[in-house]
Amino acid sequence: MKLEVVTIGTELLLAKSSIRMPLSSAAGWRLPGSKSCATAPSPIVRRHSGRGGGGARATGFVITTGGLGPTRDDITKREVAALFAKALEMDAAVLQSLEERFRRLGRPMPAVNRSQAEVPAGATVLPNPRGTAPGLWVEDRGRVVVMLPGVPSEMRGLLAEEVLPRLAARTSGIVVRSRSVRTTGIAESALAERVGAIEEELAPLTLAYLPSTDGVELRVTAWSLPEDDAERRLAAAVAQLRERAGEHCYGEDRADLAAVVLDQYARAELGSWSLNRVPAVC
Repeated sequence: MKLEVVTIGTELLLAKSSIRMPLSSAAGWRLPGSKSCATAPSPIVRRHSGRGGGGARATGFVITTGGLGPTRDDITKREVAALFAKALEMDAAVLQSLEERFRRLGRPMPAVNRSQAEVPAGATVLPNPRGTAPGLWVEDRGRVVVMLPGVPSEMRGLLAEEVLPRLAARTSGIVVRSRSVRTTGIAESALAERVGAIEEELAPLTLAYLPSTDGVELRVTAWSLPEDDAERRLAAAVAQLRERAGEHCYGEDRADLAAVVLDQYARAELGSWSLNRVPAVC
């Protein structure tokens, strides 16, 4: 499966807020299928519908984030409904959930929030316990558009609880998975020399060098492989990369450099060293 991710909002283009974390990397989630393409289009009406339509035609599957709020500039749902030639219909269950949410908060629901209970005809509602905008799954003639709220906590929750399980069921055990070896105290070019020309040996996995202030992350990815095969190949690749990185490797995947150093100190693995004598890895 190939999919496209479309992040929506002028704040993304005008640098008024940080770009939302890519869905495929947020909180370590793993999207099944093939690579996704992240874009940040203008929320102008025609560009919305044009981009979503283009993605649906090119990949058959589009995930959007943002533009599901109750104000007039939140047009994602309206444009996707037009793309599929579907009318927006009031969903009684969603409306009741919205009313109950405001009742629990102890304040009246503004009339404008009723628009968040409108869904494209035939769409599957993805319940959002963290906010007022439900996710929506629209599918027609082999094309799918999944609309998620732009609020990061709401987007991540719906992705984990509603979207990824549905995607996994559609891909029949085929996954895209990544593992990382984290290094410090060595430049990217020097690390590349130590690792050597390992790419052909790792194939069909791919290797990426990702430098940051903490060091260089070696990320190896299995694309569209059966789950067991992907895990086996990734484990072997991580072992090879750790060996080649040698003393510069301080952990895997989401390991935090500061936490690793403090943990070593707490376990007295640094012997009689005091914190102000911790090696340059920190």
